[in-house]
Amino acid sequence: MRLALYNYLTENCKSIPVWFQPYMATAEVRKPYGVIRFGSVIPQVNSIGSLRLVEVWPYVDDSNYLPLDDAVKEIRRLLSGKVLTTEAGKRFKVEWIGESDDFYDPDLEALTRRIDFQVPLVGVL
Repeated sequence: MRLALYNYLTENCKSIPVWFQPYMATAEVRKPYGVIRFGSVIPQVNSIGSLRLVEVWPYVDDSNYLPLDDAVKEIRRLLSGKVLTTEAGKRFKVEWIGESDDFYDPDLEALTRRIDFQVPLVGVL
């Protein structure tokens, strides 16, 4: 699933050309770039299966929030409702949940905002 998300965003996201795994980028990395972070798996009490939380973090230069706004819009448009396929041939649908507040990361010297998605895991794993 992770590889399918990375490949799809790398091939299709114009505002964020480079993607990293969590905690791999440093302040020296050229911006803009993005990070895909897998969150918790949450069992669904009233249905079969569970949900995987997925966070997408676009990072831009710390001088202007407008490129961040554009990146967030593009990522949300690209992923909301998108059905992707894993290397093993399993299909999964990405569902948008919401977004965090704007955030300045002093360690990375970048502006960012978390975009939250969920992926139902019925038949994916």
